[in-house]
Amino acid sequence: MACEIQKVGAAVALGNAIAATPGVAFGAVAPPLEPLLALRMWLSWAALLVALGFLIKCLEENDLGDDAAKLRQEQERLRRELESLKQRVQ
Repeated sequence: MACEIQKVGAAVALGNAIAATPGVAFGAVAPPLEPLLALRMWLSWAALLVALGFLIKCLEENDLGDDAAKLRQEQERLRRELESLKQRVQ
C-alpha cells in the first residue's frame, strides 16, 4: 500500500480540475473563456500535473518503476491534451 497519500492527492486534484473546467471548453464552437475562469481551469490542471509528478516520484522510490513509467506516459499525454485544449479556447 505504497503512496496512498499521493494517490489521494492526485484523485482530489483530478476532481478539482474537472470541476474547474467549464463545459464550453470542450465545445467545437465555444465563445472565448472569461479570463478568470480560464486561469482557474489552467491552474487546476497544472495542479493535477504536479500531483501526478509527486505520485510518479513516490512510485519510483518504492520500486514500482513499471507503474511510474505508465503514469509518466499518461502525464505527458495529458500535458499534450491540455496544450491542444488551450489552443482551441484562445
